[in-house]
Formats: sequence, C-alpha cells, structure tokens
Amino acid sequence: MKDLTPRERWDVWMVQAQRFARRENYIDALGRLRLVLREVDEAVAAEADPAAKKKLERFRHRVARRRDRIREKFETWNAAIAARRAQNTADAEQEMKRP
Repeated sequence: MKDLTPRERWDVWMVQAQRFARRENYIDALGRLRLVLREVDEAVAAEADPAAKKKLERFRHRVARRRDRIREKFETWNAAIAARRAQNTADAEQEMKRP
C-alpha cells in the first residue's frame, strides 16, 4: 500500500465526512472535519513558502465552509428530533388514558 501525502489523506477524510453526513451521522462527519482542520492548521503554521501557505489557507477555508454547512444540517436535524420528543412527552398523558 502506498503512503498517502497529507493532502490525499485530508481529501479521503473530507469524502468520509461527506458520506457520514449523507447518512445523518453528523457527529462523525464533524469529527473528521475537525481532524482535517487541526492538521491543516499545523501545516499552515509549519509552511515557509508563501504560495504553498496561501494554497493551504484556501483549502482550510473550504473545509471550514463544509464543516459549517454540516453543522447547520446537524442542528436542524437535532431540533426536529427534539420537537418530536417534546410532542411525544406532551401526548403521553392522553396516551396513558386510552384503554
């Protein structure tokens, strides 16, 4: 098996995050993106070449936008679940009264 470059590894993690999000596994998707952001931040800090640094910063911005979109979907999804739970709790008394 060939060794992956950091950029290839980040791309793999980005695809994994996208697939996790597609299956509504938002926690794992956000975790993957957090790993990418952490490694990209470390690479930006270690990079001496201004052109390469700018390229990494653009990539970081792309990852951050994707993270924000997934987080927004997660919050919407989570709010819908919370609303259903609240409705079920509110209906519990009537449900218990049924014969």
